[in-house]
Amino acid sequence: MSERVTLKQIARELGVSVQSVSLALRNQRGVSAALRDRVRARADALGYVPDAGLRALADYRTLGRKAVTRWNRLALVHNWTSEASWAKDSFYRRWFLELERAAGERGIEVETHWLGARGERTAAVFRLLRNRGISGVFVAPPGLTPDPPTLEIPQDSFQVVTFGPEHLYPKLHTVQFDFYGNLRLAWQVLRERGHERIGLVYGKEQGWRTGYAWRAAYHVENLLTGCPPEERMPLELAGQDATKHRKRYRAWLREGGYDAVISSLRGLETWHTKKGPKPEIAMFNVDRPGQQGIDLNLPQMAETAVELMTLEMQRSLVRERSLPFRVHIPGRWVEGEGGDSEGFAGPA
Repeated sequence: MSERVTLKQIARELGVSVQSVSLALRNQRGVSAALRDRVRARADALGYVPDAGLRALADYRTLGRKAVTRWNRLALVHNWTSEASWAKDSFYRRWFLELERAAGERGIEVETHWLGARGERTAAVFRLLRNRGISGVFVAPPGLTPDPPTLEIPQDSFQVVTFGPEHLYPKLHTVQFDFYGNLRLAWQVLRERGHERIGLVYGKEQGWRTGYAWRAAYHVENLLTGCPPEERMPLELAGQDATKHRKRYRAWLREGGYDAVISSLRGLETWHTKKGPKPEIAMFNVDRPGQQGIDLNLPQMAETAVELMTLEMQRSLVRERSLPFRVHIPGRWVEGEGGDSEGFAGPA
């Protein structure tokens, strides 16, 4: 292995002091723009890679920055309707347990903080986190409400990873499920089983949270089979009136003549009558044994989020800003009772 390029080596080749090289590479005052350009050019040519620990120490000395003291603790912040509503949702209980597990394997604890339903407690919570030396923050997905607010997340001295929707926090790192790819996966399995009229049913709030990726993929797949989009429209249901939803679903099912349905709505399997048509159902977010559809892959989501957070915390020692990452976690198909439990990886 070649020896690591040092500041001393760069300084020697340019005939300047080590301090000048250090200031130039950290974009600090005390050196001219011309020298800064020369130093950076030579550093790039030599393949110089900054040492994160030494850079942090140098910044601490020259800028008076506070050293990070709580890398073994992260915060998960949310703005659901109440502090307790987050824990009452069965899916997000499992979601959080996976996040705790992935972080725990690295010796990291995750604590939750409520920002208020409209984000009114955000400033106070982040002030608390700053005082406690917690700089790594996960931003949970918003609750299933008609008008979730965009939170003003402080980025100064914090490393932030969100879980979507992407369009809610375009400047922050995001790890979310591959909604578009997951619908294509469910569609492919159902088509390979001979189904020709496949329908899509989802909640209005869920559609917004996915960036309407399910709907987009559904229309594309219909077009690829020669069916114009207006001929088979997905069913979007709003509100919490289960009786009304069942009636609309049954009417939509009869009118469309669907022989298979992809859906994200819990309990949809029970909406069929003995006399009416009963299509094959593929559920997004399989959450019980024997259910058929898409396993969202919560373990990979959690592990990726912790990995990205760790990377960002390390990068923060070297630079203040970076382009946001967008990571989409692929799901997998799981069979219902009597099916292939090994699953189906998905379309190419």
